[in-house]
Amino acid sequence: MKSLKAQLLSALVVMWIGLLALAAWSAFSARETMIEERKDGLRRVVEAANGVVNSYVADVAAGKISKEEAQKNALERIAAMRYDGDNYLFIFDSRPVVLMLPSNKAMIGKNVADRKDSEGKAYYVEMMKVGQEKGQGFVQYMGRLPGTDDSNRTPKMSYVVHNKTWDWFIVTGVFLSDVQAQFRSDLFKLLGILVVVGGLVSLMMLAIIRRITGSLGGEPAYAVAIATRIASGDLTVRVDTRAGDNRSLLFEMATMRERLGGVIKGIRQGTDAIDVGAREIAAGNLDLSSRTEEQAGSLATTASNMDTLTATVKQNADNARQAGQLANNASEIAKRGGEVVGQVVQTMEGITESSRKISDIIGVIDGIAFQTNILALNAAVEAARAGEQGRGFAVVASEVRSLAQRSAQAAKEIKALIEDSVQRVGDGSDQVARAGETMGEVVSAVHRLTDIVSEISAASEEQRRGIEQVNLAIGEMDQVTQQNAALVEEAAAAAGSLEEQARRLKAAVATFRVEGEEGAAAPVPVAVPKAAAVVAKAAIPVKPLPKPAAKPMVKAAAPLPPPGKPAAPAKPASAGRSSPANDDGDWETF
Repeated sequence: MKSLKAQLLSALVVMWIGLLALAAWSAFSARETMIEERKDGLRRVVEAANGVVNSYVADVAAGKISKEEAQKNALERIAAMRYDGDNYLFIFDSRPVVLMLPSNKAMIGKNVADRKDSEGKAYYVEMMKVGQEKGQGFVQYMGRLPGTDDSNRTPKMSYVVHNKTWDWFIVTGVFLSDVQAQFRSDLFKLLGILVVVGGLVSLMMLAIIRRITGSLGGEPAYAVAIATRIASGDLTVRVDTRAGDNRSLLFEMATMRERLGGVIKGIRQGTDAIDVGAREIAAGNLDLSSRTEEQAGSLATTASNMDTLTATVKQNADNARQAGQLANNASEIAKRGGEVVGQVVQTMEGITESSRKISDIIGVIDGIAFQTNILALNAAVEAARAGEQGRGFAVVASEVRSLAQRSAQAAKEIKALIEDSVQRVGDGSDQVARAGETMGEVVSAVHRLTDIVSEISAASEEQRRGIEQVNLAIGEMDQVTQQNAALVEEAAAAAGSLEEQARRLKAAVATFRVEGEEGAAAPVPVAVPKAAAVVAKAAIPVKPLPKPAAKPMVKAAAPLPPPGKPAAPAKPASAGRSSPANDDGDWETF
């Protein structure tokens, strides 16, 4: 396994490799960016020239100019175009024959199909192929710098656009030598910056490595091994430090081991005294717990009997109260019945009054029928006097008299029926009145019954309150007894917890080996405290107390159960690592 210093130096080497790769990538990215900028410039220039050609093509199509004159004018305009100083465009057709070349007019009209660069590439043919297949595109080849011979060639990039109408290939290009020079310049600058920055970072890393190794006092693996042995309880391990080292991690670990060994020795001496004292306290609570048990049992029996008596009296009072409620309900029902009977009497009187009015109306109808009969007789007499002319009128008068007689007869019959109904309604009214008097007597009897039941309920309530006072006194006695039992139980639980923690503390520190010992001490098993077991057997269930009468004399180290509940027996503690009832595990973190 590599040392920490070797690992940090390896990281430094990786950093240098990364910086070199970053510098190279940055330089190549800048080179590609410049090339793309050149391509965009070539594309714009050639497209502008092609726009000039297309304008003349449009003039020819419109008949404004002849094709020969238009081509001549287009060649002259494009030959005069310049960009980036003296850079120019040239044109050839698909034969391929040069139509315009400002830098070498002697080439105009010559076939250039066999022209090749130093690498054997027929670049005119290549440009014609790209233009015919794609319409436009870039072609790179080895070009000759102006003013030099053919042996001095450098990479050149050209852009070609094929104008299909006139079968022209419009081309321009730039040399990439300046791009390469700029690329080399940027690369050298980045490498220089890299050397300066990397050197500073390397110096800082070396200083950090030296400081880290000085702070540790040795290799981290050695420190981990020492810490592992101390964590396992071996305090006899020897920590080797450098000469004059008094501030490193290993020096502090050696100091910690020595001090921790002294603390463990002191703890072992103190736990024996704590164990003896806890046993004496637990034995002293045994007799008091027995007497408290007997008193609590007697009071519990008495309280149970009083509870039964209280429940019986309360049940009687509840029954009397229910009987009073039923009597009140019956009184209310009887009262409502009397009111209903009164309403019936009023209704019967209304019917009688209506019958009298109907009888008067029938009398009026009888009078009208009598007068109608007289009028019919008079009409018959007048018809008889008229002779043959009044015969029809006599028949009508006879019918009217017959109807008047039947109406009078019907009115007499209705009057007789109404008089009979009035008689019967009067009899019914008398019977309803007698029923109302009977309902009043029932209401009075129910009221008397309600009063008697209320007196019984009040007497039962008085008995219940008296018994509750007696039960309250017994409850107070029971609370005092339960408080005493709780105090005894708390003291016993505190003593048991103290003894248990002493045993667990012994078991915890037994795992440590200190100087002067031949071997590790055997773990001490944790047994169930006798006092706690006795209290668990003697305690009886009691009610929770709202307020204790006194504070416990001994503060328990472990959480105590509620008053009256038996103390839980302690579980045996393991030899290696235990969890006392109320400790924070401080001794176990050594």
